[in-house]
Amino acid sequence: MLKTKIVLLVTLLCSFTFLNAQEVYEKEFITLINEMVKDGNISSISNVGCQKGDCRVDDLVVITTDTETGVLSTLSTAVFKVKDVESFIEFKHRDSTLNEGEKRQFAIELNDIRVDGHNLLFDKPKMAQELGEKSELFLYFKKYLDRPSDGRYTLNVEKKSGNIIMEDSGTLTTGEFKFGIKSRYTIKGGFEKLETLSQTNPMAVLSYVVINSIEININNPKGFLRNLLYINYKEEIQKVKTKEERIAINNSFYLLDDTVHSQKEFGEMMRANTRIKIKELAKKDPAFNEMLNVNQQFEKKIDAILAGTSQSIDVKIDNPLGLSLGDFFTIFMGYAMQQKLAVKPDITISIK
Repeated sequence: MLKTKIVLLVTLLCSFTFLNAQEVYEKEFITLINEMVKDGNISSISNVGCQKGDCRVDDLVVITTDTETGVLSTLSTAVFKVKDVESFIEFKHRDSTLNEGEKRQFAIELNDIRVDGHNLLFDKPKMAQELGEKSELFLYFKKYLDRPSDGRYTLNVEKKSGNIIMEDSGTLTTGEFKFGIKSRYTIKGGFEKLETLSQTNPMAVLSYVVINSIEININNPKGFLRNLLYINYKEEIQKVKTKEERIAINNSFYLLDDTVHSQKEFGEMMRANTRIKIKELAKKDPAFNEMLNVNQQFEKKIDAILAGTSQSIDVKIDNPLGLSLGDFFTIFMGYAMQQKLAVKPDITISIK
């Protein structure tokens, strides 16, 4: 009986200690947000609070000004969440440094990204003006992307044998379009080594970061291509000064008098152009083509996407020999300058 009471007492004390520590981190997060509002780093919020170790900020608005151009950049989200705020605050306290064998993990979520998501993916007034409200491209975006965005980022990190092993992932969802990326990498010598090198030899830092693998997932890939089309179109059309330039840009983006070609026409032209580009690549650089287009997997996937028979793109890049970012930088800088791979990187790319 006495033994049972002791166990119960210890359990209660541990629970109290845990809850008390958790409350300290929650209060610190709330204080941090309020101070950022006071300092002007956060433009406005409607509420900040925590519950069971997770914290949220409602109606978060952050407006930043580019120091060179003076251009304003706005982020507005209905809910900003930090999951496992204790781990998040501890990681922040020690400038991301870890003790040997220590692990940290947390997640950041943005629900209903009201402004930034629209500025990037769908801006109704600008699109209506640039494309016309009856254009197929405008109607396509209105149907599939004219709704709030959601974003999520997670991080798992630990220190092992002096190295930092990291895994992170992020997703952005807007309407029926979803883009996700997950990566695993190693920082040799840890953050401390990286920090020292960055002060003395920034280029050497690249040699201490190894990307182990990258996974990319895209749902609604045809929507993804339309999305890229519009983002690129916006950038080009903003530079236009003459009617002739506008016509030339519209033609290059498969637009005729502000009306995009039909889905079928668009798909056929893109498929034809893709085949031409891949064949040119295969002739010019067999090593790069072999690495990217094993058994024509890349060509077949693009063809299926544009034909409307593929609902997603799944790409995985593995780096089994542990090449560093410095290695890749050297290889691909050489490729950019010579338009061919002098050395074939020991990586594998699979596309499903």
